[in-house]
Amino acid sequence: MPSRNEPCSCGSGRKFKRCCLGDFRRAAAMLPPAPPRRGRPTGVDEVSAEAAVLAEDVLCSPDRLERMSEGMVLLREMFQLGGPLAFLRWSWDEFVPVVERHIHRVSEEVVDMEERRELLFARCAPELLGPERVERFDQGFRRALMAPGRTLEERRVLAMTVLEMQGVPRHPPYTYRRHHTMAWLMMAQVSEWAERRARLNDAVARAHGVRPGGQKGPWMSPGVLRQALDPSEEQMAALRAVADADPELMELMEKYETSLLLSILDGRTPEVLHGEEWLWLTVVLREPLRVGPDEQAPWVDVEALLNRLDEEVKQAVLSRVDAASRDRSSPPEAQQWFEWAYKVLLMRPLAFFGAFAKARAAPLRERFEGESVLVEELRRRERWRSEDLEPYRLTLAARGAHGAEQRVRRLQALLRGEAPAPGARMRG
Repeated sequence: MPSRNEPCSCGSGRKFKRCCLGDFRRAAAMLPPAPPRRGRPTGVDEVSAEAAVLAEDVLCSPDRLERMSEGMVLLREMFQLGGPLAFLRWSWDEFVPVVERHIHRVSEEVVDMEERRELLFARCAPELLGPERVERFDQGFRRALMAPGRTLEERRVLAMTVLEMQGVPRHPPYTYRRHHTMAWLMMAQVSEWAERRARLNDAVARAHGVRPGGQKGPWMSPGVLRQALDPSEEQMAALRAVADADPELMELMEKYETSLLLSILDGRTPEVLHGEEWLWLTVVLREPLRVGPDEQAPWVDVEALLNRLDEEVKQAVLSRVDAASRDRSSPPEAQQWFEWAYKVLLMRPLAFFGAFAKARAAPLRERFEGESVLVEELRRRERWRSEDLEPYRLTLAARGAHGAEQRVRRLQALLRGEAPAPGARMRG
């Protein structure tokens, strides 16, 4: 949690007191004038009565806005791992997939940081909140207020939250304004995740020759592509440093990478490959990556195997996945799949390409009706000869798909034992 004068972790670049904390100060400024003290109320439960007394210390203070603002900072600190409110946190397993599905789209749609947080909460709340979760927050604040060992300042901010939760709806719709404390803490956990992801993103960028803050478009030069497919030991040192510093982050990354690869093997992906691209991956990679009886794949020379793949195919798939990962018009689920796919393709290209080579099926980007059936019939073979691909090549030529037809020609040359001319390189 940043201090008031440190940069805000939300990524706005502004100081915390002028950004996330400023949101609460603006909300607090709309409160009515400070009420007179009323003393301990009667006819309410013990926790509510205690909260009313402690809240009066803040609400009736001449500097109440400052104290309320500082109290919200303290509440976030209590919410951190190891803090007295850590039991209210979402597990990363339930939190990360939801946030990852929405955060990039929200960042593209909205520029203002306050509006961005409101929109992100609105998108995530239906999946991360619910009547039971809201009730858990309410009861958690009440227990923490009455627990021994809390400082006076902690008890005051807990008292404020207890009173606020009395009027918070348990059922949707969940809004940033009506569920402000839960939204505040949810965004705190989002900031933590964003910081961890930023460290990984910087390490990945350094591993692939991109300077911090540099932009990499959908096109990659051959030199950058080679770096991406086979990063050096020195370049990977930054990634190992991230893994050593934050092993849980790497475990999460591995978990979602595994899920993505399984979706490829099961044929549950968006449309990614053209037919001749899938054939290239199958013919070149399936046999070397075949799992033996002991369920262990033989040792594979990764660099040599990747070098056998058509250069144009590799670049086309990488560029397509990169572009799709940044396409804000696609459904959130598809965009999230491509975002994770792009990361896996950069970090473990053989795992990505190999999953398609071993997949039972894959939705194709068909150029003509029936192409998927034709390609699937070819893929079902155990061995291939150049002439087996000739009907497909002729069909592509007749349909005017000359680039695809040339890629099939190069695959046929490979099957004949020739060294096919390299595919045209995309300009970097």
